[in-house]
Amino acid sequence: MRALLAAGFCLGNDEAYYYTYALYPALSHFDHPPMVGWVIQLFSLNLYFGSELFIRLAAVVAGTINTWLMYCIGRQLRDERTGWYAALLYTASIYGFIIVGVFILPDAPQTIFWIAATLFLLKAFNGEIDLKARRNFMLASVMLGLAFLSKYTTAYLWLGMLVYILAFNRKWLRTAEFYLAHVTMAVLFLPVMLWNAQNGFVSFLFHSGRVEPVAAPFTFDYLLTEIVGETLYTNPIILVLIVLSLVSFFNKKSKPGKPEIKLLILIALPLILTFLSVSLFRRTLPHWNGAAYLTLIPLAALRLRNRTGVLFPPVIKVSLAFLVLMVSLSTTQVLTGFIPIDRIAKKTTGENVGDYSLEVYGWRQLRKEFIPLAEKYENAGALRANSPIVSYRWFPAANFSYYAARGTRRYVMATGDTAAIHKYAWINGLHGGFRLNTDSWYITSSRDFKPPRSIATLYYNQISLPDTITIMRMGKPVYYFYIYRMKDLQMRR
Repeated sequence: MRALLAAGFCLGNDEAYYYTYALYPALSHFDHPPMVGWVIQLFSLNLYFGSELFIRLAAVVAGTINTWLMYCIGRQLRDERTGWYAALLYTASIYGFIIVGVFILPDAPQTIFWIAATLFLLKAFNGEIDLKARRNFMLASVMLGLAFLSKYTTAYLWLGMLVYILAFNRKWLRTAEFYLAHVTMAVLFLPVMLWNAQNGFVSFLFHSGRVEPVAAPFTFDYLLTEIVGETLYTNPIILVLIVLSLVSFFNKKSKPGKPEIKLLILIALPLILTFLSVSLFRRTLPHWNGAAYLTLIPLAALRLRNRTGVLFPPVIKVSLAFLVLMVSLSTTQVLTGFIPIDRIAKKTTGENVGDYSLEVYGWRQLRKEFIPLAEKYENAGALRANSPIVSYRWFPAANFSYYAARGTRRYVMATGDTAAIHKYAWINGLHGGFRLNTDSWYITSSRDFKPPRSIATLYYNQISLPDTITIMRMGKPVYYFYIYRMKDLQMRR
């Protein structure tokens, strides 16, 4: 089912952007460590297979591996039935099934290594520090290092492990493996440190700025959006089970000495509380702490197992039904637009900008019509052959890289400061930057319309009237792409 969804829809803005990580590989990147680009390269055979399915295939595989790992953690907590419940609850999670299991985001590889590291830590801390425990601890360190190569929030997993050792199992401080594990993590994370050292630690500065407190009044909308998003992504039924399991733990209704429960809580709660706190004054995204909620799913499974042993408890049936409902509604919305979201949502700019389902709709139609259009004009001499496409922000530039330039000799560059164009600040350099007396294509959409003259950093002698590509859904136009030909670049800043 997840593979069908992965093959069926256009890439979202973020996914198209991570495609550029594979198209222009590096030791690290402006926004994230390099792992998501590496797994795209791996599963697409270095982009030899370029369809959406192969770009997302690492996520589809991640969802399957994570289901099995979640089962293993549940079995470690009590028995196989607990593992079965954990696997079912993971599958019912919107974050686990869709965000990690369909969309290609840094979360996909991170969650594999995050959950695997958690499993090895549970095994290492469950008993005496013997040879088997030492081996599991070292395996956990490798998984932690790979998780760090996927996403910076892995620091919370490492911090939870460290606090657990300092508070409940200080014997590990006397082992060589404790220090060797940290050396292993540091070596694995070295590519990211080297890239940041070469680029003024721009990635760390960017992310610290996203969570830094601002001198602004409390914004209830941000907090409410984060809470609602976390609830939907986790699945409301699963979230209730998680909250009940935490209440039971802090009321000491579960076994207070059980190391597994303490470790899972120390890993998950700080990350959840961090982004809830940040959402008091900044806009956040609910998937940022998704790995923390996955960490608590086995606790929900354990609480459920302590109360029943049936194969499919009613609460799991309801949670799975909620998943099916959400996937069905979302899929139908993308294909038909039956919910008038644009009339409900706050309209900021552009046509149908409130209908977020259009983010993954229409790009294939753009590709189908733009490539022959561009060839027609270039063959007629109206524009230099293989002229680059210019954009004004990291998205839609990334979407154009995948849907307008892929498979041709064209490429995409973006103009603006690094905060606006992200990795394109480096991609521009790889293509020699903006050169005087060159031609370019310029594409903008009615959903986020910006006329070419609005790019103050570039000035072209001639800019054509636009050709229009109409995006149709259910036989009706939903938005438009405008294709401009820009000739003879005269100014760049």
